[in-house]
Amino acid sequence: VNVDQIAPSKLPKFKEVSKFPEVKRDLAFFVDNVVQAGELLTAAEAVAGDQLTNLKLFDVYHSKDVENKGKSIALGLTFQDVSRTLTDEEINVSIGEIVAALEKNLDANLRN
Repeated sequence: VNVDQIAPSKLPKFKEVSKFPEVKRDLAFFVDNVVQAGELLTAAEAVAGDQLTNLKLFDVYHSKDVENKGKSIALGLTFQDVSRTLTDEEINVSIGEIVAALEKNLDANLRN
């Protein structure tokens, strides 16, 4: 085995497991076909704050009748704090910031 060809691996970092409940929310956006799902993920993660513990893409829907925007992209968000239970108000503020950033930066429109 040529050891030089093996990429160094990163060891996982220890992270305290929270005993407080997590909050899951799903958001779906209409976007132009040129917008990549990764752009939505990056923009959402940039403004969501430290309490966002998981962000995933779970659906991309292409159709000509998707409000003339091209496609729908759905994101799953998980919020949690290690020291306390989050309130709905705190989560709604984070969600509002994410929606505003995606609308402003990527011309994304929140689906109802």
